[in-house]
Amino acid sequence: MIQKRVCILTLGVGSGHLRASETVQRALYDGRDPIEVKVIDALDSSRRWFHWVYVDPYWWMLRNAPGLWRGLFERRQRKAHRSTAPDWVFRRGCRNVLRQIKDYAPHLVIVTEIGAAEIAALGRREGWFNAPILAVQTDFQTEPPWVQSEIDAYCVASEEARGQLIGWGVLPNRVLLCGIPVDPSFALPFDKKELMPALGLDTRRPVVLVMGGGMGPVPLDQVVSSLEHCNAPMQVLAVAGHDRFLRRRMELLRGRLAVDLHLFGWTENVPELMAVSDLLITKPGGLTAAEALAAGLPMILTHPIPGPEERHVRYLCQNGVALHAETLNDIPRLVSRLLSSPEELSEIQRRAGEWSRPDAAHAIAQVAIALLEKATYIDLLATPPPRSGESAYLM
Repeated sequence: MIQKRVCILTLGVGSGHLRASETVQRALYDGRDPIEVKVIDALDSSRRWFHWVYVDPYWWMLRNAPGLWRGLFERRQRKAHRSTAPDWVFRRGCRNVLRQIKDYAPHLVIVTEIGAAEIAALGRREGWFNAPILAVQTDFQTEPPWVQSEIDAYCVASEEARGQLIGWGVLPNRVLLCGIPVDPSFALPFDKKELMPALGLDTRRPVVLVMGGGMGPVPLDQVVSSLEHCNAPMQVLAVAGHDRFLRRRMELLRGRLAVDLHLFGWTENVPELMAVSDLLITKPGGLTAAEALAAGLPMILTHPIPGPEERHVRYLCQNGVALHAETLNDIPRLVSRLLSSPEELSEIQRRAGEWSRPDAAHAIAQVAIALLEKATYIDLLATPPPRSGESAYLM
């Protein structure tokens, strides 16, 4: 049996896209057929000027001109622009990425980020590879540049995203509702009473987890400080990720706040931290929100990135799985409200269970395997690429 090769292409502007890629990789390895999977982060091999032109302006706008980014995003949505940058930016800036894909000669390409989708579509259109492309989205809403004629199928996180893609011209049978791929460990039934002492926590006091969502500027130290104004003696788990300066600022809070503060940098134990927590305060990144849903953890959402994450806030709050803190002053009020209302917390947990999709990664893997099985009947090197708007794989 020929070992099939899958290339998962992402563009690591945030940690969520890479985590989703690795989760899909593990799900593919869980299958029965021999599969080789290679994850490529386009930023690792792109030219330096590509960072300056494509990535750095995005971060600058988020930090210094969020209103400008919101306006650009909304205009792109309203005008249904089909690209985030001109083709030449990807063609020249990511030539080494395209060469990696060509050398790997995959039987299937999976993309988990919008820029990666454009790179893959360009690569297939210009003959760097001739394999089906599967788009895996990690947001509850989508954007017009995802719509590329070279993409054969889409795995989306919500009916809203599915409706958007269909409205922009994607055939309904090519859009599958699978959910956001999260590690299945988030849905494990941890024994909270046994796990809490192992983490140095008191089983008699509530636990609030504070995270930044993996992307974008969030003043976690200010969020943690605001919890001092709650009317409950709580334990706070604060995850700073790779941000060493943020962790140092939060370390200065130790002993100065009327809360029991536990600090973490980058950690692989987020499933355990969510399992022992009663409440999560976070920026509404798609992957973090999906992980919290899988864990049945109520959320208070704060500091969304303008545009896509503001839509996440609306989606999650409308479905009753989260509350929105519009300002820092709202956080202690909402935390006090939820911790003093077991009935409301329980109802949010119930709704989270209804909306979660902890098996999303394996559902996506099944779609990938179906595309691989179709691709085995085609000589990938000899068959010319399909004409624009056509697909050789999903007919």
